[in-house]
Amino acid sequence: MIKRLSWADLVSVLEALQREGYEVLSPRLNQFGDWLPEPGIPDAPPDGFLNYFFPFLKEAVFPTEEPLFFRYGDVFLPYEADNRRIAFFAARPCDATALAYTDHFFMGRFFPDSRYRARRRNLVVIVMACQIPCPASFCAAANAGPWARKGFDIQVYPDGQAWLAEARTSAGRELLSPYEDAGRDDLIRARRESERAFPEEKQLPRHQVKDKELNEWLGARCFRCGACVWLCPTCTCYNQSRFEKEGVKREQDPCLFEGYHRLAGGASLRPNQAERMDFRYECKFGVGMCVGCGRCSLGCVGYAAMEAYFERKGSRTT
Repeated sequence: MIKRLSWADLVSVLEALQREGYEVLSPRLNQFGDWLPEPGIPDAPPDGFLNYFFPFLKEAVFPTEEPLFFRYGDVFLPYEADNRRIAFFAARPCDATALAYTDHFFMGRFFPDSRYRARRRNLVVIVMACQIPCPASFCAAANAGPWARKGFDIQVYPDGQAWLAEARTSAGRELLSPYEDAGRDDLIRARRESERAFPEEKQLPRHQVKDKELNEWLGARCFRCGACVWLCPTCTCYNQSRFEKEGVKREQDPCLFEGYHRLAGGASLRPNQAERMDFRYECKFGVGMCVGCGRCSLGCVGYAAMEAYFERKGSRTT
């Protein structure tokens, strides 16, 4: 389904979600120049909107830290899952693509997660196709930008004084049904217009070739701060631990930390940082979990993330 909407029509879609009990989150530019999702419907379309530095869309369904159980006498009882209904307006294509990957992990065959599923079913995602490349990003090479292929209910594209909107889910089609129809050719034109500013400058490897020297170089630069993992919209690894009053919580666990790979008796699957680097890049490229958002490069204090990986890889193969 493809529709043509005015800004007033888009506001009406968001108001309809509010009436259904959804909290609408939309982008706001703060005093420090950062875009953050804030409650409420914006008065005007966001202008010059780059991506959120933190992956808020993933945080809505898979929090960085989450209490699971609390102790009641001699038994552990589960904390209630967060049942808020959230409509995320102006999510970015890379984050929507990442959401599709985490959906597959937490709602798929091998690792079904009831808490994730409950949050995901209460989330409506409205993507705004990008017009400006983000620093250090390569989303076009990862097929995750400048427009999304999956992970959304509705995606909107600027179209002069109007907006084109495509629906991917039944919820999206229901929300867009009252509005004026547009054609497939209009959508193709809007996509091509978005792509003009996004040249594919990098060739994204989907099957990583082992490179010991490269991994050692990256490992020597890594400070093991975990920023790349907490900023990554596709990282799904976590650990469970005790907290106050013997409760149990889960929190994201960076694969670049030594403790992530430690076994009983102090043994380690990957005892040095070069091997841990190899493990991370095998996940991102071998499994195909990188969406090219560039956040890891922006957050890395040692210049050991994706931008450095591509630069060093390119210099060694030319």
